[in-house]
Amino acid sequence: MALLTTIPLYFRPPENEDDEKEKSTPDMGMLVLGSKTPLVEIWGDAPQDFVQKGLLSPSGEIPTIASPLVAWALPNLTDWNRAKVFDMTVTWQKYAPDGVVKQMLLINGKSPGPAIEVEQDDWVVVNIRNKSPFGTTVHFHGIEMDKTPWSDGVPGVSQRPIAPGRNFTYTFRATQYGSYWYHSHSLGQIEDGLYGHILIRPRPGTMKPFHMISHDPGAIEGMERAERAVHPLIVYDHMHITSGEKEDITPAAGVEITCYDSILFNGKGRVRCLPEDELMSHLSPTQKADLALVPGQKLTDKGCLPPIVLAAFAGDVTKYNASAMPAPIYQGCEETNGHTEVIRANLPGRNEWLALDVVAAINFVSGVVAIDDHDMWVYAMDGSYIEPQKVQALGMSNGQRYPVLVKPTRPGDFQIRFHANSAPQTIIGNAILRVPGVAASPQEPKPYIDLVGNPAFPGVVVFNQTIAYPYPADPVAQTADALHVLHMKLDGLSYLWALNTTGLKPIVVDTTLEPILFSPNATNFKNAMLTTKNDTWVDLVLFASEFPMPPHPIHKHGVKMYQIGSGTGPFRWTSVEGAMREMPDQFNLVNPPKRDTFTSMPTRAAVNWVVVRYHVTNPGAWLLHCHIQNHMMGGMMMVILDGVDAWPDIPSHYLHYS
Repeated sequence: MALLTTIPLYFRPPENEDDEKEKSTPDMGMLVLGSKTPLVEIWGDAPQDFVQKGLLSPSGEIPTIASPLVAWALPNLTDWNRAKVFDMTVTWQKYAPDGVVKQMLLINGKSPGPAIEVEQDDWVVVNIRNKSPFGTTVHFHGIEMDKTPWSDGVPGVSQRPIAPGRNFTYTFRATQYGSYWYHSHSLGQIEDGLYGHILIRPRPGTMKPFHMISHDPGAIEGMERAERAVHPLIVYDHMHITSGEKEDITPAAGVEITCYDSILFNGKGRVRCLPEDELMSHLSPTQKADLALVPGQKLTDKGCLPPIVLAAFAGDVTKYNASAMPAPIYQGCEETNGHTEVIRANLPGRNEWLALDVVAAINFVSGVVAIDDHDMWVYAMDGSYIEPQKVQALGMSNGQRYPVLVKPTRPGDFQIRFHANSAPQTIIGNAILRVPGVAASPQEPKPYIDLVGNPAFPGVVVFNQTIAYPYPADPVAQTADALHVLHMKLDGLSYLWALNTTGLKPIVVDTTLEPILFSPNATNFKNAMLTTKNDTWVDLVLFASEFPMPPHPIHKHGVKMYQIGSGTGPFRWTSVEGAMREMPDQFNLVNPPKRDTFTSMPTRAAVNWVVVRYHVTNPGAWLLHCHIQNHMMGGMMMVILDGVDAWPDIPSHYLHYS
């Protein structure tokens, strides 16, 4: 198809007064597809606004290829059959995903929002209409945003927030394949329900690892058929208070809020109240140690460590203000009759497989996924194929994704379980795998994990990330050009955190007048900002510099990272090469795991470190942050200016959007 150089422009009359307000900006276009003819629809006060800005000719057409708007739109128009457009309206409404009504941020009237499903190499256009009372943005988690860093969706870093009543268009090319998700990156709004699934199907000819599961051509065909029909399975920890209420209570009470109300699968679930004797008989060693900090304490009836224990963990119980913590947040569990997500499989057969895309859209808890009586073949991780692992239990941290293949064993209903294994709360949730047919001899399904995610009996295999080798092999540089040691720590209170000694709270970044991407030299966050050069390899040492310290799922925007090593004790070397000479067994430069969200190791009695390496190929301003919502809100994030020597030119309509 020929490259288009002019695009018809249309100005719709406002449908109502609200629409009139929404169309008050001349700087942002809404790209839409007509039934036959592509067009760019620009919202503004009058066509003359655009003529004066040089965006249009008086005839209403884009006059030359040099036009700023053409420079933005033309890449999307090289092949209209490969452009996928998604219209999303954000609203603030009452919703009851677990049977309890609360105010939530919905996308097109639901949470999670509509799925974004595209083919690799498609251009993706996401039109956001913000009808909520809050400024917002949408981040596309794991999408590298190659050559489109202005669509990364981070307020204060890559864009200005989308104000109430306004619109914004994200445009990017799906250069990767695999499993991703989107969510708000404005303050704590992900906890208000603004999230959804992204699936990018691989281009033809992509090498897949299914032959490592079976050499049978029929079985491989069945696996590929299942992958094409993959079912998203989004796990989410849900709270009955809003993120705004949480952010008001936290500093007043002097502790972070770590008690959730339910686990949702694809937006469905219910509140489950576990018996006290069952909760206390399954205490983990970490929970026992934490409870011992304050004599006489036990888990609340919601399965949570009491807030005074959290204050003791941070080192000072006197900083906890019990009068500011509403009792129902931690105490007073009441079961509800919510809905249960049901995944329907085909009849069991020799070549029948089911694919699930398990997404940890969780805000705080980490946990383990298992399916009663069914093995899982984990064949990809964070959007890239790996050498498959046959497991019965799959540990997950915030932001991570694992597509799995399941072979239905027999007819019946089987629980798909998520059991939290993080110390602050014991909480569980489930979906149902429904396999049709009549069982010859019905039998009770066998759970593979106990209440807190441990193997229920010997022989249960748990997914091992350290041997999650990329498929095909993905070479990593044998040396790096730069090394940065990032000191992860508490920052004085249980709700304040730092990724590199100095905390950087989202409220500070969100309110930056000029996004860092637009003026990289105008902002200095000191220890919370670093710079790199293009086409260099960078090592980041995630150093848990004090103990005790929980694990932190660290997510990097822009490009994926390789975990090349880990160890206990201080990181006392000036390079990875120096460390490797002393402890070669602690490093892997042959086939290290590759992903966008790595989890650091917990510390109890000694400090430790994890080393990740990445290639700077995508210049721009990118966040590096803990994906535990409390920790990011408490300051555990920083900005990396990648490729400062090859900084991108920002399209005019993004630069001037306000």
